[in-house]
Amino acid sequence: MELLYTRSQAELLRQKIVEEYVIPIVEKVFTKYQRINSCTFAVAQYWDDQAHDEVHDILLFSVLNSFDWEASSQAAWYGKRDEVNLPGFKRDIGYLIGDIYQQVEKERGVVNDYYYREMIPAFAAFCKEGSHQCMSTSEAYTPYAILTRTDNSIAVEIV
Repeated sequence: MELLYTRSQAELLRQKIVEEYVIPIVEKVFTKYQRINSCTFAVAQYWDDQAHDEVHDILLFSVLNSFDWEASSQAAWYGKRDEVNLPGFKRDIGYLIGDIYQQVEKERGVVNDYYYREMIPAFAAFCKEGSHQCMSTSEAYTPYAILTRTDNSIAVEIV
């Protein structure tokens, strides 16, 4: 059965996902890695392991106030570390924060619910058409929100 959402219901769903899933992860990463200043929450839609059209998300962290997509793409193209967004980090940030994702999912009870049920109605309209899993992140994904460190909280800008 296909679920249909009104525009306002989809907006509330996006807010819920950002507040209950994205922000808790970003807060923990900012606490653990004081040099990281921003996170771009990006979305893409393509077929993948579940054999249906999914909306995927990625959190792109940077020491800069805004993630440098070009630097990331260049580093990936040449198989090098991204020394612009994450200078001096020995490993890919995904490996460094895997435990944080798991901790937040466990705390919030968010295990696959967003991915398989709520991500499509919430974010499909913000995704590029024609993306596929063999594309680079910068080709397939669209920034939805930029989260930046402030003195005592996190600023969220929907882009």
